[in-house]
Amino acid sequence: MFDAFVLAAGFGTRLRPLTEALPKPLVPVCGVPMLAYSLALCARHGLREVVVNAHHLAETLAPWEGEREGVRVSLSVEAPEILGTGGGLRAVARSMAPRFAVVNADVLNDVDLAALIARVPPGGGALALRSHPDAARYGVVAADAEGVVVRLASVVEAPPVGQVDLSTHFTGVHAMDRGALALIPEGGFACVVRTAYASLVPRRLVSSLRHGGLWLDVGDPAAYLDANLAVLDGGLRLPLDPFARAGWSRRGERATGAAGLVERAEVSGPAWVGAGAELGRARVSRSVIGAGAVVQDGAELVDSVVWEGSTVPAGRWERVVWGPWGALAR
Repeated sequence: MFDAFVLAAGFGTRLRPLTEALPKPLVPVCGVPMLAYSLALCARHGLREVVVNAHHLAETLAPWEGEREGVRVSLSVEAPEILGTGGGLRAVARSMAPRFAVVNADVLNDVDLAALIARVPPGGGALALRSHPDAARYGVVAADAEGVVVRLASVVEAPPVGQVDLSTHFTGVHAMDRGALALIPEGGFACVVRTAYASLVPRRLVSSLRHGGLWLDVGDPAAYLDANLAVLDGGLRLPLDPFARAGWSRRGERATGAAGLVERAEVSGPAWVGAGAELGRARVSRSVIGAGAVVQDGAELVDSVVWEGSTVPAGRWERVVWGPWGALAR
């Protein structure tokens, strides 16, 4: 039985051209694929059996089956068509635990998955909600004084008990009773919100968990770059430590790893450099350089991310993401 379902099948349209090279769950943040953070989060909360759905570039996710980040991963490949957030769950309904968590592989977060599962009412679900001054941008999802979800964006509402806080939105992280999956139509594309949750909210069978911790949406190239820089700056409660996986890194005044990777370069500020990277006589400031990447003599990198295997030529490069597409300026 699977304790958690990780959503990893999407096309990552808003993140193009990054997702033309990799599916969104394998896009790296400080050199570590997003999927690894999601799996580590599951492990932190004792969810050891995890199913990951796949569609876009599904073959690149195949090597992730088996033991990874403290959990056992199984892959559910959706073919020939993608099944959506609901259809993907319905396809594996019989293999899910009586109560389980659902995590998006494109959002860095530290939601307490165990606490979320504990809030699932019989036959219902529980949503992790986050306060935001512009919650309407994401779609207001709000709970009443009893913590029951009574407003589900523009989809459905229910009569509240007491006051309703309209400053919250859905984080994309939720938990469900396996029985609620019967509310999702079988055999095709379906949205879990517009099927299961649209039916459960009017019946007051959706509880909430207010999340005030880490939540970084890596939905488009600008957000992706900002997420890398936020992680690089430190101080976030990440499910795993990406600096421990660097060839060389610096946080604050502390540098660790193989100093030979950066001996020819002038590095200032926090930095993450992958194993096998080659830095020439270059300047690097607050940047991530992937494994096997090359930064040539005369290059200056500022607030940037370089994917593994990429080459950065001479010149000043600020707020760019380097990859198979070249330099994507942000």
